[in-house]
Amino acid sequence: MTKKTTLFKVGIEMLANSCNRSFLKTLFTTLCLTLLVLQVEAAQKVSGTVTDETGEGMPGVNVTQKGTTTGAITDVDGKFSLNVENGNSILVFSFVGYQAQEITVGSQSIINVSMAPDEGTLDEIVVVGYGTQKKVTVTGAVSQIKGESIIKSPAVDLSNSLAGRLPGLVVVQTSGEPGADGANISIRGTNTLGNSSPLVVIDGIPDREGGLGRLNPRDIESISVLKDASAAIYGARAANGAILITTKRGKTGKPTVSYDFNQGFSQPGTIPQMSNSFEYMSIMNELPIYKSVPVDEWGAASSAIQSSGVYDSPTSGIATINSSYPSDLVQRYQQGNSDPWFYPETDWYDDTFRDWAPQNRHNLQITGGSEAIRYMASLGTVFQDAIYNNSATKYNQYNFRTNLDAKINKYVSTSLGIMVRREQRRNPTVG
Repeated sequence: MTKKTTLFKVGIEMLANSCNRSFLKTLFTTLCLTLLVLQVEAAQKVSGTVTDETGEGMPGVNVTQKGTTTGAITDVDGKFSLNVENGNSILVFSFVGYQAQEITVGSQSIINVSMAPDEGTLDEIVVVGYGTQKKVTVTGAVSQIKGESIIKSPAVDLSNSLAGRLPGLVVVQTSGEPGADGANISIRGTNTLGNSSPLVVIDGIPDREGGLGRLNPRDIESISVLKDASAAIYGARAANGAILITTKRGKTGKPTVSYDFNQGFSQPGTIPQMSNSFEYMSIMNELPIYKSVPVDEWGAASSAIQSSGVYDSPTSGIATINSSYPSDLVQRYQQGNSDPWFYPETDWYDDTFRDWAPQNRHNLQITGGSEAIRYMASLGTVFQDAIYNNSATKYNQYNFRTNLDAKINKYVSTSLGIMVRREQRRNPTVG
């Protein structure tokens, strides 16, 4: 019995050794393909139709399995078909201007969906020229930003808060001086010779004194940018486009009082690291060497200038080189503060500039009204200090705005807007 068992084992080993490795690879590949087919067959196929609020098929609707990259797009009749992992999968239906919907597949193989318009985006009012339109009906090149988005940027000048927030709007700030730190604004580049700034219209009034830079961001309801032909309603003045600013109005209801305070600090982007007195004099003494002496003499010339302040070149035609600063004077500055009264070492950047310059803004606003009359009033202050120590450059601004809307009778309504701004700029007599 033992001999037979041993012979059987030996036969199995001989059979295994005789098998070709390619056969084992083929067998393994076949098993993998079989498992893959079984997995695909286990996936659940879902199809259906997506319609709009009128019952018409909607083409181009995105249908995706939530949490995966699996998805499909409806055809011209609004039909779709895709495979999901299992009944617990969730399908997400989305389309621009319509509310997204999520549906759990479960045991369903056919899912029909009716999309509902997103009234919040389609009915949003956009200011265009001397009137307004719903966003869904706007066909021109118009961009808009709400006042809530603007106040997220604490810039003192409103023009700097628009940078990177509106497509096609180019904002370049060239100065950080208090009261003069406004940015240059252009729409889609330069379109005319000379002044290429867009037309600024505030509450329907074009080219108001002061422009948009010094407006209180808390007073702004929305800003619209009209590009290309959308600004044609203003004629040649809007050849570079137009920026329309709408300020806040009163709302029906009890009086609402809000107070806002912002404290900020400004800092130069880059302060150069200057050389000290010894380094400066050494550099100035060595400059004539590199201009007139051959390269192979630079080392000897530099040593001579540092020790005696004079170098006589053996090369014919080269005059004697004298240092700009005597060598004993350079050495005294090199020794540091051995005699600070006669050889002072002053870091003028450190003595002139400070690390941070403060700036702040206060704003008090009240809104309210009834069906007959609505009001909005705001009072604000702005302060900017310069980066210099004991600076004479400062900027103060005081602004007041009130907007009143009254309904005289069934046929007559009136609006009144008052804006007062006082600016104080203090600058040194010499730049």
